[in-house]
Amino acid sequence: MKKTLWQQVMPHLISTAIFLIVALLFCKPALESDTVMRQGDATNWQGMSHQLIEYKEKHGHVPLWATNMYGGMPAYQILMEGPWHPLGIIGKVLELGLPKPINMFFLACICFYFLCMCLRIRPWVGVIGGLAFAYSTTFPIFITAGHDTQMLALAYTPAVMGGVILLFDKKYISGFIVTALFTGIQILMGHQQISYYMFLVIGIMVLFFTVQGIRSGKAAHSLKAIGLIAVASILGIMVNAVSLLTVYDYSKESKRGGQLVMDKKENASDVVKNDKTKGLSKDYAFGWSYGWTESLTLMFPGVMGYGAHYAERDGDQFMFPKLDGSSKVSEYLGEKLNTPEEQSASVAFQLSGNLYWGDQPFTAGPIYLGAIVCLLFIFAMVYLDGTHKWWILTAAILGVLLALGRHFAAFNYFMFDHFPFYNKFRVPTMALEITGLVVPIGVALGLEKLIANPVVDLKKLKLAALITGAVFVLAAGLYFTSDYSNENKQRTTAINQVMSAGQNDPNIMAKMDSINRQFQAKSDNRIFENFLYQTKGDANIARGLLTALRADRQKAFGATILRSLVFVLIAMGIVFLFVKKKINATILLAGIGLLTLIDLLSMDSNYLNSFSFGSRESYEASEFPLTGADQAILKDTDPNFRVLNTTVGDPFQGDSRTSYYHKSVGGYHPARLGIYDDLMTYQLMSNTNQAVLNMLNTKYFIQQGQPTQPNQQPALEAARNPNALGNCWFVKSVKYVNGPVEEMKALNNFNPAEVAIVDNTFKSQLNGAVAADSAATIKQVAFDNDAIKYESNSNAAHTAVFSEIYYKDWKAYIDGKPAPIAKANYVLRALLIPAGKHNIDFRFEPKVYYTGSTITSIAGWIITLLLVAYIGWIAWSETKKKKSVKTVA
Repeated sequence: MKKTLWQQVMPHLISTAIFLIVALLFCKPALESDTVMRQGDATNWQGMSHQLIEYKEKHGHVPLWATNMYGGMPAYQILMEGPWHPLGIIGKVLELGLPKPINMFFLACICFYFLCMCLRIRPWVGVIGGLAFAYSTTFPIFITAGHDTQMLALAYTPAVMGGVILLFDKKYISGFIVTALFTGIQILMGHQQISYYMFLVIGIMVLFFTVQGIRSGKAAHSLKAIGLIAVASILGIMVNAVSLLTVYDYSKESKRGGQLVMDKKENASDVVKNDKTKGLSKDYAFGWSYGWTESLTLMFPGVMGYGAHYAERDGDQFMFPKLDGSSKVSEYLGEKLNTPEEQSASVAFQLSGNLYWGDQPFTAGPIYLGAIVCLLFIFAMVYLDGTHKWWILTAAILGVLLALGRHFAAFNYFMFDHFPFYNKFRVPTMALEITGLVVPIGVALGLEKLIANPVVDLKKLKLAALITGAVFVLAAGLYFTSDYSNENKQRTTAINQVMSAGQNDPNIMAKMDSINRQFQAKSDNRIFENFLYQTKGDANIARGLLTALRADRQKAFGATILRSLVFVLIAMGIVFLFVKKKINATILLAGIGLLTLIDLLSMDSNYLNSFSFGSRESYEASEFPLTGADQAILKDTDPNFRVLNTTVGDPFQGDSRTSYYHKSVGGYHPARLGIYDDLMTYQLMSNTNQAVLNMLNTKYFIQQGQPTQPNQQPALEAARNPNALGNCWFVKSVKYVNGPVEEMKALNNFNPAEVAIVDNTFKSQLNGAVAADSAATIKQVAFDNDAIKYESNSNAAHTAVFSEIYYKDWKAYIDGKPAPIAKANYVLRALLIPAGKHNIDFRFEPKVYYTGSTITSIAGWIITLLLVAYIGWIAWSETKKKKSVKTVA
């Protein structure tokens, strides 16, 4: 009997309600009024974008050039404002207007559920798949970190895959529209690395489907599907032309386009051309590489000690994992050193983050897919036929191999050097999101086949159990054989030799500097050396404490194996009962679904909980406090100067707070301009070059003041730099050099007020200049992000240097006529100014942005019209069908 419309829709409504309820319950604090999430990268983005948002409020549009960090960079790398089209509305509708992060969890579930429907998986299995995908630790960890665009892009990825499935299922029209629509929306989220991974997975899927089609005599259908996928993908890409074209164009100028190599011997694995690496340097790109043993966290989250997640709300602290009074560290301090209990607990708490002993520099937490999910995936890979099994398994393994990064250098360095665009990306660990995407697909397909064909070959069931058991045996073997250390033992030996001479050794600092240059300090080295210092060189105490910490790491390892074992045994029992027909499919799915949710949410809640939120007022006050130093600087009526904050640790790599109020010399952005990154590396970060700060018009330094009373926290103060060179100046001479290395070295010792360092490639643009005299004047008369005006007056042609960052899309005009801009002092602009009085204009005119905007607008409306037409065609067909039925009746 044919189902009514309500009977067809009801399972989907119930599934949607389940997704919504789970997200609401898990993220309940987000529903509190005047509450915001505390997210590290989101805070950084607020600092980066604040001035741009203020500009839009005043002028009605976002500027194309940002001035508030790294001296200046294209604003569309921070805040993109493209042409309006309806596709953005579709995304908002799918999110139901839910607050962050409820919207992300709900969206991920819905999109994965849609993929399951495209795969003809029953709704209740699709619910389990959606929950398994959305509630692996990937989402809560990265959401808490503030990686919103990454998570939204990942959430939409299953919907794109669903469109591809429809095309290979011969649903050409709907498949084409869905693929184009969701490709456009997915890329619109603005995380190119996740989009890159999506196309890798789709490429693998299409390859296997095509081979299967050719073998079964359906090559014509496969080629047709591939052609439609290509066109739909191109349409989806065109919708994002304004962002993709600007990103691609900018990538050649950014840090990701190449980094200066002063000594090629130090980077032997990098491909170097014209003194620049090809793409990111490998040291930087592969910094966050997952380890071989660490890959077991997919099933055993505490294998490497979890990581370190700290949060605070209303004065209360939260730490996971947390060492307390029952830890081996606390026990050692109390029993061996007679440390008071409260003090022991405090030291143990401080060392909680050091439970992690993996291969990454640090991490908030592991990528955990779930013990039950991994069990069911193993079962699926044994039980499924070849239609979907091999592309899923291939993609899952590829994700793990890519995540290994430098720990599987033969494969990953080859990919980095030869695979298109791959050398623009970093953090290989992110590739595990490929595995986290396809594993739940395998689980859902496996459960669907199990329910549809409950007569299971017991040999396959036993094989799946044996493979799972082998994984546990491997984990147990590592538990007993690992040393739980993350230590550079050569460094430790060298440190012990230095300390044996006593801390009063007059040469101790020189010896330590030598050790730091020769041997990299790992986490255990830092712990050991810290306690060595605190105990005045007592290596036995420092070593004893480290040994106790390693015992706590082993304890965490053992506990996580037992935790996963419990979940796996219960799940295996439920599956076995179903195979033996002791329970029906409803109980099977309810049991597996509930257990999976308990498994995942109990781990997720360690990373996203009530401590992840706070009141908006307290958040803004704590993250962007308006200090006395800020207020003093803001009183300066000069519209264009820069500030260096010396009180924030590393102001050049992790400080966006200064950019909230000021034009900062430092900042935070993972893809800053390459020339500025080089300048930071060689002139600002290690030994700060005051001459370089002067040429950057660094007018103020924010520094610690002197306390007025004992035990008082010193206030921040603004110190004016009397040597800042201002916005522009004439120089007496130009020193020409060959190549970026010579140009950088020339900055080591020069007077920017009198000399400009220029590469020979720009020599023709400055020919004819003579030394400036004191009578020549040049000044800035108007300043805007995208346009700056100057006036000059001189008796002869001079070279003028402008304290503005050189970028190819800035155009110069002297009295309305175009003038070529030369690059001076590695990062600044220079012009040859003729004799006499002149008006000089700089305008930011990126043609690629305007071209991309036009393409985006056209493609967005094409997809919208196709969608509307398809919906109209369906409605017309249904109406016509009903009329024909009535006529027959």
